[in-house]
Parts: sequence; C-alpha cells; structure tokens
Amino acid sequence: MCCMAGPAGSHNLEPLGPHRTLQALYAVLVIVLVGMSLVFGKLVPVNQEPPQPHQFPKYLRCYRCLLETKELGCLLGSDICLTPAGSSCITLHIKNSSGSDVMVSDCRSKEQMSDCSYTRTSPVFGFWIFSQCCFLDFCNDPQNRALYTP
Repeated sequence: MCCMAGPAGSHNLEPLGPHRTLQALYAVLVIVLVGMSLVFGKLVPVNQEPPQPHQFPKYLRCYRCLLETKELGCLLGSDICLTPAGSSCITLHIKNSSGSDVMVSDCRSKEQMSDCSYTRTSPVFGFWIFSQCCFLDFCNDPQNRALYTP
C-alpha cells in the first residue's frame, strides 16, 4: 500500500468528536444557505405584470351646504357635489365685525378657481367674504375643514 503525500496524507480518518461534528454541520448549513440564495434569490417570475400607474379619481367629491353656522351646523341644503378632477372644494366665510360667521360650501370648477383664497367686501354693508379652497375629497366638510384649510 502506498502512502499519500501532501495535505491529503495528513488527515486522520478517525471519528469526529461532538464539537468538530457541530462545526462541520454549521459549515454545511452555511454552504447550503449561500448556494440557495445564489440560485433562488435571483429568480424573476416569468409572467409578472408591469406595475399599474396610480389611477386618479375622475371626480372630486365635496361637501355642499347653502347656509351653515358653526353653532347650528348646516341649516339649508346639505348635499354632496361632484366636480371634475383638477377642480376644488370651496368654503366661503361671510363675517362681520361682531364675529358672526356664516358659511357656504360648494364645488368649484377649474374655470372658477380664481375665487380661491381671496378676501373682499360683501355687497351687504359691514360684512366681508373670505374664501378657502382645498383639493381632496370632502376636505371642506365641517369635520375636515380644520385639517385641510389654513
């Protein structure tokens, strides 16, 4: 029988102890995990659909009330109005120097958005009108008004 020279000849073929067996199992586990990640980690599903672009709603939904006060809520004509996307919801505040605040809430089309965020005197002496526009569904609703308007 011939003797082996080099590194192969220096290894013992005696049984491994429990510590060496555990190290060998960890080494095999690491090799298997690395191999699996290399093989399976780069697979791309074949019939994957491309991501869909975010669909914007066709209409903006706004709160509509023809006469409202903070104390009494909507007194006349509570409803929902729809306006094309790109338009706005609006709340008009009609105030006087005594602190009275009457509101009108509605939809505004793109063509009417020049009405947004202005202050002017009212045709009724002693009153002025302040308008606020917002651009999310029901942003002019009484519960949401404070969140969406300055």
